[in-house]
Amino acid sequence: MPGTSSNCGIAMENQLVPVVLKRSIMDTHDEKNSKQKRRKINASFSCEDPMIIDNIPCGELHEDLLARVLARLPVSSFFRFRSVCKGWNSMIYSPSFLNACSEVPFRCPWFYMVDSNFDQGIVYDTEVNKWHHINLPSCLSKNVKCKPVASAGALICFESSLGNFIMCNPLTGQCCRLPHLKITQTIHAITMVASKNSYKVILIYGDLPTFVMKVYDSSKHYWSQPSISCNIKERRYGKCYLKQNIGSDDGTVYFLNKGGNVVASDVRRSPSKEYSSILTSGYGGEEIVYFLNRGGKVVACNTHKGLWYEYPPLLPSPLEYSLDIVNCGGRMFVVVLLEFLESAHVRIWEYNETQSEWVQVLAMPPSMSQQYYEKKADINCIGYDNLIMICISSGQFNSQVLCNIVENSWLELPPCYLPGSQKVEKFVSAFPFEPKLEASV
Repeated sequence: MPGTSSNCGIAMENQLVPVVLKRSIMDTHDEKNSKQKRRKINASFSCEDPMIIDNIPCGELHEDLLARVLARLPVSSFFRFRSVCKGWNSMIYSPSFLNACSEVPFRCPWFYMVDSNFDQGIVYDTEVNKWHHINLPSCLSKNVKCKPVASAGALICFESSLGNFIMCNPLTGQCCRLPHLKITQTIHAITMVASKNSYKVILIYGDLPTFVMKVYDSSKHYWSQPSISCNIKERRYGKCYLKQNIGSDDGTVYFLNKGGNVVASDVRRSPSKEYSSILTSGYGGEEIVYFLNRGGKVVACNTHKGLWYEYPPLLPSPLEYSLDIVNCGGRMFVVVLLEFLESAHVRIWEYNETQSEWVQVLAMPPSMSQQYYEKKADINCIGYDNLIMICISSGQFNSQVLCNIVENSWLELPPCYLPGSQKVEKFVSAFPFEPKLEASV
């Protein structure tokens, strides 16, 4: 993923002791002293203190030098220092400042939060651990509901209720409507990948054995349809076997739950995360799309080779659980909220190709996860670099947790209040993006 930090490598240990954080999720113990030194240096430029900013004469600093200094500040500071003077206000979109911003190698991600109505412009800033309210772009008309469906780099892809796809930089409000694509079949996956100057959106829809894949490339400005196989292979015992009777298998299993009721294992996604899918890079840079089928199994498509794979089920059908897939550091993980033996558990699993089985890599501390017991909650997750944003929601419960899979640390986010009220906003999913003014659609 473009703009990833130097600590993106994942070297997990199963015996790590989980830590419940009360401070920045991005901080590491080894960097504590150096970060304290940087904070002392950055304090002289901090926009949190208006007295310091007001004491800097606007005309005494060379514009290029000033741009390079301000570009290193937290992104949330950019919009505060616009009120310092007219020069600073006009500089924020100047070529020198945008160029200085592009030279910053890494930005801590923001998470665009989604409520059930898709009408709140709220983001969580992991750099300063604060909520921000942003204005929704005018292209996302309130008369036509638009929901986010994928994100990559600094961009988020929205789908309107009319079936149009809109690419947006939520920080600047710049939007671009993609060429209309008429789809009458069920969409299984929408994902995207972004580089410095372009992006691609990948759609998978239809039913086996007639899955269809569409790819929009911003450098070409049109949708293409790569050829893909009609066969799907099952991963078993370290090998891939051609799946039989794929036309009649919808992945639904029926069983008796603890109350004696007949329950279908058909995975029903929240409307806010209807397309639970991710994209990773395989061997040789091959793009692989993962998504959940109706039965909760992970299905993978190698977009370069046009091949399909189905992974074995993670847990037995009689267990009641909610799950989602995430991409962290280029690796595919499954996050599961499971109720078992009168307790609730949140666990993170990865498929081990060598052992040909799912392996648990992390678990939320029981002191945190027990509060989800008997809440009948749905879990929606999204990954970015080493972070996983976990949104847990139901009719009687709502919580957001940020997990760092390298540090095995878990941070429960503070409540987010709507502007001018004491009402707590309830989020059901999130989409990460890099807050970049210089990114265009």
